[in-house]
Amino acid sequence: MGTDQLPDKIIELDILRINRNIDKKCKCNRWERKFTVDTTNKKVYCNCGAEVDPYEALEDLARNRERIVEENKRLYEQRKQIIDYKPWLLVFRDLESQYRSKMMLPACPHCGRGFFFEELRSWTNRQLEIKRREKEKGDNDG
Repeated sequence: MGTDQLPDKIIELDILRINRNIDKKCKCNRWERKFTVDTTNKKVYCNCGAEVDPYEALEDLARNRERIVEENKRLYEQRKQIIDYKPWLLVFRDLESQYRSKMMLPACPHCGRGFFFEELRSWTNRQLEIKRREKEKGDNDG
């Protein structure tokens, strides 16, 4: 018999082992934890990977209700912005927000002088203005 084998009368039990050095307890901040629910195995895990007692996770969620409400508000606002997003109105939204501050006025792109929106009384055809500007640019270049 070799030195690496047990004698015939000794039975080896390798059914259960105790490992006291495994550190699987979640050490995350309880106010910032996020959870993943494993519906197959009916377990709850912290995002750090540690298994969390389901009651403890539920308690954290109940105590952090304000965080959930704030997250819902943020998502609702984001949804509203996506629904209201109209790229052709971005310039007007920017003008309006600047004008609302009562500190700024839009400036004429040609002469640089400020003007009030109330002074806008007439409109011109877009294509005619483009042609006029192209002609002016050609006259200035030549």
